[in-house]
Amino acid sequence: MSKDVPTRERSVRERGTFAKHGDDPTLASYLSSLFFVLSVPALIVLTYGGYWYGFYSYSAIVPVFAGLLVASITLVFAIMHVLTR
Repeated sequence: MSKDVPTRERSVRERGTFAKHGDDPTLASYLSSLFFVLSVPALIVLTYGGYWYGFYSYSAIVPVFAGLLVASITLVFAIMHVLTR
């Protein structure tokens, strides 16, 4: 990896957890990526799980998924807003 600024070489963990430069990944960026990758599959499993357990009919699967998606995005936005003040 090329160096644009003269700093000491840091380990991958240190670059990710204790980022000091704008281009370095941070713990928040890792968590954001994890949410992006895992949220939709988890919501699909939750939605179909609710259907299989008889909480709602087959025709309600899409609205329930949409509601869970909006709720999860709202929750994550609220958490990020509070933590980054």
